[in-house]
Formats: sequence, structure tokens, C-alpha cells
Amino acid sequence: MISRRPGKTESIRAVEREAARIRWLLAINPNTPPPVLEQLARDASSVLLERIAENPHTQSSTLARLADHENAQVRAAVAENMNVSLKTMWKLVRDPSADVRMRLAESYSVPIVILKVLCKDENPYVQMRAEKTLGRLYKEVDSVCPV
Repeated sequence: MISRRPGKTESIRAVEREAARIRWLLAINPNTPPPVLEQLARDASSVLLERIAENPHTQSSTLARLADHENAQVRAAVAENMNVSLKTMWKLVRDPSADVRMRLAESYSVPIVILKVLCKDENPYVQMRAEKTLGRLYKEVDSVCPV
């Protein structure tokens, strides 16, 4: 008969919980170095990947990979990151999820040409949000450089 020690499995679970907590803290910390975020993004849950996609130090190459993720919330978080490449933005413009396109339309860092494409989106809410963002950008330009 094999004797099991209940304390050992409990301690393994405690270590696993602590490791998950550390991964979470690294993902949300704006000072986490890009290589650490890249490594975290290789094997993580969708919730953790969403936090990584939101991190301001996540590199565009990591964001490009996350833009292919099956979870729309991960892709939506990519759409809002300032480091997202133009190529990835164009991919997200054609995303099947209206939520992803909406987050792109809300982003202040999206080029005007992408907002103009989103103004013609099939979803009326995405259209309206892109028009609102575009209007705000034009208003800001007019206030800085009055004609």
C-alpha cells in the first residue's frame, strides 16, 4: 500500500498559485521588459494574454502574434496598444469581431486612413465610433492649427 502525503499536493498547488500570481503581476507591470512579456505570451491563458496585449512595453512582434489569437478580447487589447504596427492594424480592420474593430475605432493612435475605412464598416456602431474619433482628431488639429 502506497502512502500519500496530503501536504505535498497542497504545497504543489500553493507553488502553482504563486507562479500564476507572479505571471499576472509581470503581465500588468508597465516596467516589465519586452523579452519577459514575449516569454509570458508563449504559454498563457487568454486572460493573461489580454493583460500582456495591454502592456505598454509589449513589442509589435508580440502584438502581431497576439492579433491572431482565437479570443476576440485578446485581439481587442492588441488594437488599443500604442506599439501595434500598421500592418497589424490593417489586419484588425478586417477582424470578424465587431468588438475588435470597435476598439480600433476608439484608439487615439490609429492613423486617419484606418479610421476612414472603419467609417464604412458593416457595423453601424463601429462606423459611428470611427466617425466620432475622426471628428475629435480633426477638432484637435483645428485647435492647434487654425485655418
